Formats: sequence, C-alpha cells, structure tokens
Amino acid sequence: PLAFQLGSSSRSSSGSSGSRNHPLNKKILPNFSKNKQSHQQQHTKQQLSATADAADAGAGGTATIPNEIFNLVKSIIGAGVFSLPAGIAAFGNNGSALFPSCLLIAVMGVISAYTFSLTARVCQKTGASTYAEAWDLSLGTRASWIIAGSSALNCMAMNLAYSMILADTFQALLFGTIGITVSRNAVLGILTSTILLPLCLIKNLSSLAPFSIIGLLGSAYTGLAIAIRFFGGAYSMPGGKFVGDLAVKPAFGAIGAKGALSAKALILVSMLSTAYIAHFNAPKFFKELKNNTLERFNIVTSASFGVSIAFYCLVCSLAFLTFGSNCASMVLNSYSSKDLLLLAGRFAVAV
Repeated sequence: PLAFQLGSSSRSSSGSSGSRNHPLNKKILPNFSKNKQSHQQQHTKQQLSATADAADAGAGGTATIPNEIFNLVKSIIGAGVFSLPAGIAAFGNNGSALFPSCLLIAVMGVISAYTFSLTARVCQKTGASTYAEAWDLSLGTRASWIIAGSSALNCMAMNLAYSMILADTFQALLFGTIGITVSRNAVLGILTSTILLPLCLIKNLSSLAPFSIIGLLGSAYTGLAIAIRFFGGAYSMPGGKFVGDLAVKPAFGAIGAKGALSAKALILVSMLSTAYIAHFNAPKFFKELKNNTLERFNIVTSASFGVSIAFYCLVCSLAFLTFGSNCASMVLNSYSSKDLLLLAGRFAVAV
C-alpha cells in the first residue's frame, strides 16, 4: 500500500508538473494570474473609495443647510443690486428690454453658481481649507501671485464702488432728513476717513456680523418699497404722487429687446460679473456645512444663487419699469427725497 501511495503521488506530481508545462496552460495560467491581480486591485480601490465616502459623509462643521443658505444669500446680495437697473437703461428704454436683461442676470448667476460649487469640489479633492490654499495645491505656489493680485484688485474695486454708493446715499439722506446740502466729494471724504478706513484696518470682522444681517434685511425692505411704489403708481407719468418732485422724470421709448444686441449691453454684463461674487468664502462654507458632501453643498449653492437671481430680476424689473431710461446709476437716487418709504430704504442700505 505504501508503494502504491508513493507511486500514485509520484504520478500525480508528474502529471501536475506535466500539465503545468503544457503549451496551452503556459498561455492560460499567466492570464489567469493577471486577471486575479486586476480583480484584487479593483476590489481594493472600491474599499478605499467606500472608506473615503464614509469619512466624507461624517465630515464638516455644524452649520445646517438653511443656515448656510441664509449666510450665502447674505454674502451675495448687497447694495450693488440697486445699480443694475442703470445697466438695463444703458441699452434700452422699453419694457421689452427686460427679457434679455433677466436672461443675462440668470445666465451669469448660473455660471457663478457652477464656479462656486467647483471651488468646493477642488477643496474636497485637495483637502484645502482656504481659497488661496486650493489655488496653491491645484496650480502650484509659483502662480500664487495671480490670486493674491486679483483678490487685492477686487477688494479695491469693491471699496471704490461702495464708496460711490455710500456717498450718493448719505448725500440724499442729509438733504432729505435735515435739509442740509453737502457736496458729494465732501460726503465721500468724511465717510472714507471716519468709517471706511477704520473698518479696513479691523483685523477681526466677526463684530460686524449683526450689521451684515441688518444689511440683508435692509435690501429686502428696499426691494419691497420699490414694489409698493411701482404697483401704487406713485411715479407714473403724468400724475403720480411724487412725479412733481423729480428733477428727472421717468422716460420710455421704443428701444426694447433688440437693444441687447448693441455694445452698450456689455455695461450690464460687466456689472453682473461682480454681482454674485462670494467665491472667496466657498471653502469656508463647504468646511462649515454639517455632513459636507458635494450633494448637500450643491443644494446650498442652488438655493442661494436661485434666491439671488430672483431678487435681482425682481428689483431690476420694477425699478426699470418705474423710471425707464432715466434710472440713476444708483436707482434709489431716482426717487423723491420726500418719499419717506424710500428714504428709510436709503438709510437701511447705508447701514
């Protein structure tokens, strides 16, 4: 029996060795080994991907989706919205000009929403927590001067724009409330030296958060006041309640949607290019969102930019339909200084 077992084992070993050396198996076995390794690698990648997804699902801060939407809308909407009607008046003087205008507002808003979400996606892929860090990890530190320079230029331009808005607003407030006539340059100089410069030197802006909320509520109130005056006909020609107080009357003509084909429509486009800027804060919003998956962040982005687009279209439409081609560069200046409803709106925007 022992001899039989040895002989059988020997034959089995010999047969196994022979089968391995068979020309056909020489081709099959290596392929089988490669396929096995490929399946193992794919399974490992799937496990790593599932682990990363699970980690991402539990990551993030404590902010809920409604909180993020409110804060992002607050970051997007500012006093600049009341300058947009002048962009429409630059190329049209008829109500039909609102169709291409609202289309432009929506398109620019969608593009801005996509790039805002894209910034968060880059942060997720690279692990960056700031806008500058996302740039460095994506494109390298050699080009970091580009983002630093563009940020500084953007801040300078926004300071200049809001200085103009504040100068116009406070000039109208001083005349409308206490009857004092002050030149625009004097108002601008006083505001810059006593308010704007000290604010720019503050290192921690958290103390200004309550005023930011008031600013958003002020914009909402002013938008409501514009709607009340439009539907109430207070500025309708020729017998509107406040028409007699206006130095520049509402004016309308025949240039409507076709005016958007002229080069003057680029004025509105250039204004809209900065109307949705909040992208420097995209990493912060993504980091602070509870369970910060891209799907949840996109809900925040879509809702916030959607609300902003709707608000911009509403304010622009009502203000343009009120004054037509004579919309002032800051449309609140088109309203009568005796209009207390809009006077309160000016004060709310200034705050």
